[in-house]
Amino acid sequence: MRASTPLHKDPVREFIRAFNERDLDAFVAVLDPEVEIHSMKGLVKGVEGARLWATRKRGGVQQTIDLEQLYEGGTEADGRAVALIMRRWHWDEGGDHAGEDAMAWMFELREHRIRSWRPFEDRAEALRRAGFARSPRPRST
Repeated sequence: MRASTPLHKDPVREFIRAFNERDLDAFVAVLDPEVEIHSMKGLVKGVEGARLWATRKRGGVQQTIDLEQLYEGGTEADGRAVALIMRRWHWDEGGDHAGEDAMAWMFELREHRIRSWRPFEDRAEALRRAGFARSPRPRST
């Protein structure tokens, strides 16, 4: 555990908030030093790699993540979570709508930090892989 950085009571929501707001310092603060980002472009390891992955250039089409439902298991310290999200695309210039995708993000946590992040286009698959398929307990947003 990194004693110099405070623990987050809700690292998944903070991950999403910081990503949306391009708050890179807050984003990396919720990450485990050995974080693995399983992006569509490949595996990114470590905090600095995650910071580069989350850095988005201004202009063009941008995304905002809306959390719809959060499933958690053992996240008081270690465990898994699945966020059912709506990824909304918009044009940076003017904010016009450019599309949206219903997805799921699966998180593994260690000591109140994001140890692993993985996107899923198939929400049911994410819930199954995280062990929530039989009796998921959503937490309201």
